[in-house]
Amino acid sequence: MHLMQYRPDLVHKGTRVAFLCSLLVIFTLLLAACGGGGEEPQPTEAPPAATEAPAATDTPAATEAPAATETPAAGEEITETAEMTETEAVSPTEEVTATEEMTSTEEMTGTEGMTGTEEMTSTEEVTSTEGVTEAAAGAGDAANGEYIATLTGGCGCHFNRDLGALAGGNKFEGPYGVVYAPNITPDPETGIGNWSEEDVAHVLHTGVTPDGTQLVRAMPYVAFSAMSNQEALDVAAYLFSLEPVANQVEARAVTTEPEPFTPDPAPPAEAPTDPVARGQELVTIARCGGCHTPTNEDGTPNMDLYLAGAPLQEDEISANITPSEEFGIGSWSEEEIAHYLQTGERPDGSLAQGSMAQQIERRFHLLTDTDAAAVAAYLKSIPAIEHDPYAD
Repeated sequence: MHLMQYRPDLVHKGTRVAFLCSLLVIFTLLLAACGGGGEEPQPTEAPPAATEAPAATDTPAATEAPAATETPAAGEEITETAEMTETEAVSPTEEVTATEEMTSTEEMTGTEGMTGTEEMTSTEEVTSTEGVTEAAAGAGDAANGEYIATLTGGCGCHFNRDLGALAGGNKFEGPYGVVYAPNITPDPETGIGNWSEEDVAHVLHTGVTPDGTQLVRAMPYVAFSAMSNQEALDVAAYLFSLEPVANQVEARAVTTEPEPFTPDPAPPAEAPTDPVARGQELVTIARCGGCHTPTNEDGTPNMDLYLAGAPLQEDEISANITPSEEFGIGSWSEEEIAHYLQTGERPDGSLAQGSMAQQIERRFHLLTDTDAAAVAAYLKSIPAIEHDPYAD
């Protein structure tokens, strides 16, 4: 009974102990909770791991697609396209690399996403003169060369009827001896195939071939020296556009070596645009004086009667084409002269006959309106010569 005696003081003391123990447990738990949230170094390490994960992972399809797909899209010609930033893609060095590696097919793809270098068209690339040689920049125009060559007579002295080409072989005799028209087709063995355009232009202006031979003046280089440099290159381009024809021509047998010739004035770089100057050039290279100017006893032209008319073969007489009112074409307007050159129709409605009709049919009808008007302007500008060629 003594042991079971109720003691209030002990009860109160045990209650307090239990209460304190509970508080201690709660405090310990709170302290543990606060201590676990206060370890800051570990949360700060987590973001780098998350950032590094995409770089370490090679599986995402979106990342691999650009590198794996071989399409002509812009930017893939550059070696490190997949890793290249937008700034790197347009650096000057990398643009050059992309251009050098680009194929002709890739150059023709769309321009989406391309740099300025890649957007360059073929025309712009050809227009650029960087790296172009002087010879390439001065190349002639074959179409204009054919036009000029036709107006000068079509190089008819060189036409070989048997071969149907400008293969030469025609014989010419004179005070100079005997010469044969050379082969001027681009055959490398017997023609001019190994010449350059500049070589041909030089012969047209001076009569000197690439090996230094001075041609006799049966080749009308004195008249052709009035041709502009560019037109001479154009004629060369035309000759090189012809079919090569092999024909070995006989060597000439001259009595004396021809005198060298230097053009005076020097040929202009380009054809003149002034109508009178252009007309003078055309009349000179077309050798109108060969028919319409009388010759001296030594065969040289009589410049006192320049274009005043002269006897031709047999009973044919060439007309006075100076602006003489009585004997020439002084009463014709420039428009009427140009019309006659292109059609053969005179102001009175009659038509050209004989040699002039042939010349109009073969070459002068091809004159452009501008050039026909230029010839007319020149013929009206020269001195009128009162000479009746039919009275001689």
